[in-house]
Amino acid sequence: MEEQDKTILITLEKPLVDASGKLVWENIELHEPVVIEVNQFLEKEKANGALAGMGNLISLLSGIPPQVIKRLPFTTYKRCESFLLTFLNYKPESVSADSQPKSSTTIVLANQLQDSAGKSSWTSVDLFEPNLEQVDQFYKTQTAKGGLPAMSALIAELSGIAPEVINRLPYTDYKSCEAYLLGFLNYSPTQDAGGI
Repeated sequence: MEEQDKTILITLEKPLVDASGKLVWENIELHEPVVIEVNQFLEKEKANGALAGMGNLISLLSGIPPQVIKRLPFTTYKRCESFLLTFLNYKPESVSADSQPKSSTTIVLANQLQDSAGKSSWTSVDLFEPNLEQVDQFYKTQTAKGGLPAMSALIAELSGIAPEVINRLPYTDYKSCEAYLLGFLNYSPTQDAGGI
């Protein structure tokens, strides 16, 4: 995905105003969501439906309060949704289920990732094949908390990068990490493919 595709500025035909009339928005600026924002979107979508979930994500990314976003013209909402779906539906190359993935990989990040203290930074995420215990923990977390938190925890454990930093990973970079690890989780050798 090109860097220019990572942000969008949508000019509003009619400005949005908060209930007090003091805050006015003439445009909506959106950017690629990070993992924690996508998780909040999924939780809101599950609890209140697709429109509420996407409205919440637009609010999170634009800084415009949810009550104001609810008054967004529907065609403008759809433009925001269309932009955000390019990230939410992003699918990097994946390994077929009968092909054994490489034992390790490096996912090069689009932008440098830093911890909140600014002491450590990463330009890539190094991942490797998980062991049985790690896969078991992944499935337990997936059952208890859902797929995104489970995969984020597995990425954090394998990479040695703190979970709170992984939660700030741009979503397309997260999806690249996920695609690599799903190669192991979905691996199913067949006799015909020479996997057994």
